[in-house]
Amino acid sequence: MDIGVIPNVTLFIQAVLFLAFVLVVNLLYVKPYTRVIEEREALVKENLDKANRYREEASGLIEEAREILEKARSEANAILEEAKKEAGKIRAEIIEKAEKEAQEEIEQKVKEIKTSLEEEKRKLEAAVKDLAESIVKKILGEAA
Repeated sequence: MDIGVIPNVTLFIQAVLFLAFVLVVNLLYVKPYTRVIEEREALVKENLDKANRYREEASGLIEEAREILEKARSEANAILEEAKKEAGKIRAEIIEKAEKEAQEEIEQKVKEIKTSLEEEKRKLEAAVKDLAESIVKKILGEAA
């Protein structure tokens, strides 16, 4: 029995069994595990893509909201300015009306005072006339 270069049959059988074992392990464990990993990687990539799209969409919406807010601010400022102008006009009208009413009242009181003064003058003139007549009568009565 010469042990030489010729391999033993058991070596071939062990090689075939090892290859069968590797094939079975590959079919039962490696391929499903690889498929799950690839599916998860695809899901992660899809979620990242969605997240990026949503981030871009959110940025666009934020910019749109800023524009709307700025527009609303400018409209509010315009409304406030218009309200201030209107309030100024109303204030001026009220002041003008109050001044006019005060002027009319002053004129009315002046007329009343003038009328009262004229009446008092007439009464005073009548009283002076009566007094003068009585003085004249006394003087003429004493002289006579």
